[in-house]
Amino acid sequence: MIPRRARDVVQWIFKAASYEVDDGDGAVDLSAFRGDECVVILCSEDADEIQEFDRLKYRFSLDSGPVLCKKLLVSFTPPVPVQSCTVWGERELTETLGHAIGDYIQGRDVNLPLSASAETAVPRAAGLTHAEQEPKPEPEPGIEIPHLPVTITAARAQATSGIKGTAALRFIPYWSYRAESHGEKIYKSHIISFEREESGVMSAINGMKGDFNAEITETKAVPGDADILPPKLTKNEIKERVLSSLIEELSQTVRISQCEGDAIFYEDRSFSPDPQNISISSEIVYVPVWQIRGSRIAEINAFTGDLLEIPMDDGVEVL
Repeated sequence: MIPRRARDVVQWIFKAASYEVDDGDGAVDLSAFRGDECVVILCSEDADEIQEFDRLKYRFSLDSGPVLCKKLLVSFTPPVPVQSCTVWGERELTETLGHAIGDYIQGRDVNLPLSASAETAVPRAAGLTHAEQEPKPEPEPGIEIPHLPVTITAARAQATSGIKGTAALRFIPYWSYRAESHGEKIYKSHIISFEREESGVMSAINGMKGDFNAEITETKAVPGDADILPPKLTKNEIKERVLSSLIEELSQTVRISQCEGDAIFYEDRSFSPDPQNISISSEIVYVPVWQIRGSRIAEINAFTGDLLEIPMDDGVEVL
């Protein structure tokens, strides 16, 4: 079975049956709504995805209160048994599609073979207008570290990644630095200034420069189940990298002309700042990242919501 094609067929069937069909959030493929009925749909033959789908409860909140969604698994060769889902195999999907086409052409109501959930709804706050997973208990707070705020939820990160799988929150260390250079050199009529103030962030994993303002960090406790990566680059190593980069940027080559008789000679002289005149301070800050593990691994910046282009094994780039 090709899940993407099965998804397209199932989407048509539910639309023909007058359901409003939305794309899933990454954990499911589709969500279908009709009146006070909600159906969440997974098209998969992956054992881990199917077990997670079978385990979770999904609720839809109406003005009259929350109702539990039905669950439909489309799988031609399901690798594991399920307890709480209607299963459409190849025969069921083919028969349902045939009946739906006939009813649709003749203008009859399209009825779908779906089992009601055996679970009962548990009261919760109303006002939601979409299916959602039953929330897990909040983890105990962990240690306090300076980090960018976590503004992206795990569900949104999964939807951005397009991967059905598990989400783990990680905190990636960065060195926030500030450098000041002073002094000048005078050669004949030329004055070469080395005045510069610079601030930035550099990955403590791979030394790549980041593109965010460390001033928006907050020192708060992170979730106790979050993974806090230790720095691979020390404070002195980062200082040497910043110092080398700054000296290279501030170094200048000056062309000087000299007259001797009727001839004019040109001389190129290079000038660099004295490292003793450059001061560098740094402190560690952390960037939150959602790592989604499923058929592949993807990482989402938990502050901006951007998809990271470089995998964790090679380091993380903050976009």
